[in-house]
Amino acid sequence: MSASSERDPAIRGVLRRLVHVVWALGLGSIVLLPNLPRERFGELPGVVAGRLRPISFVQSWRMYAPDPQRSQTYMNLVAHYPGGREVELEETIQEKNGWTVTWAGNKTRVDIWRHYANFHGTGRNDNRTWYLRAVCVREARKGEVPTRISMTQVRRRFATPERVGEGKPDLGRRRRLKNVNHWMPCKTKIVMKMIEADRERRGESPRGAS
Repeated sequence: MSASSERDPAIRGVLRRLVHVVWALGLGSIVLLPNLPRERFGELPGVVAGRLRPISFVQSWRMYAPDPQRSQTYMNLVAHYPGGREVELEETIQEKNGWTVTWAGNKTRVDIWRHYANFHGTGRNDNRTWYLRAVCVREARKGEVPTRISMTQVRRRFATPERVGEGKPDLGRRRRLKNVNHWMPCKTKIVMKMIEADRERRGESPRGAS
């Protein structure tokens, strides 16, 4: 076997690895160049982005989240009692104090349910309906059954990465959504059955709807 024939596989191996490295660097450059800061790199990022747009090779965070969450929304709940008495509930307290809390790794089942109950604020949401009924049951455990639970939503929008990079706050101003106003009567037949079933399960004697 000649020396040249022995070198051929080694040369092909080196070339193959070189092609892989060049391909990876090229692909990385295509992804990164359009996102470089223009104040340091001038028109280069815009030019590269423009060249890539016709072939639809544009990398962005929306590629992984086509419909990402654009705001943080909390529900405000108030329990209403006979005589006009109103009590702010734990959801409202969470809204007032929870904007800076990161709890993604510590969600309870109630947290998850509360999250889904906030969807479709102006439309139908069965998760919200059952959540508010459950709140009637929860508050009835304290003694008096509320006449109803009212719900509004408070929202703060996320700032874009560009604005955060400019030093802007990551959350916008607190805004109450006036077109989201739901209420749940607590003394309907279905809710009272839930309250009595809850009391029976916890070993309490049945009580009236007072």
